[in-house]
Amino acid sequence: MLSKHPEACRYPHGHTRRIEVVVSAESLDENDMVCDFKALKLAVGDYVQRYDHAMAANSEDPLLPALRETHPDGVVVFENRDPTTEVIAHDLFDFVSCVLREGFEGDGYRIPPGRVRLDRVRVWETPNSWAEVEA
Repeated sequence: MLSKHPEACRYPHGHTRRIEVVVSAESLDENDMVCDFKALKLAVGDYVQRYDHAMAANSEDPLLPALRETHPDGVVVFENRDPTTEVIAHDLFDFVSCVLREGFEGDGYRIPPGRVRLDRVRVWETPNSWAEVEA
């Protein structure tokens, strides 16, 4: 819900978004990879998954209390910002950057702290429109 939008986007509606993450490193690792894609998916998967089947809303939206009451575990709130594709792209960029800076280890996979750089996050709203954040 885009509470600041003058038209229909201010009402509940859905998107099938696609997220593109571009990473790089100075050199390949011992497996000849920049980063194992499964390691990256494990590192950020839960954070990305919180968007699935959730209502994204501005903290100032007057309908937020009702949304939280009706769906207490299904609302992603953005502080004083509408959940535009641009805002979601920034949110994901900030999160993934932090994970790569701090490193990740889990399920037998590892991303050493600071070895992999986040170059870009692109969030597709439709097959023809996206928002992108670059380092």
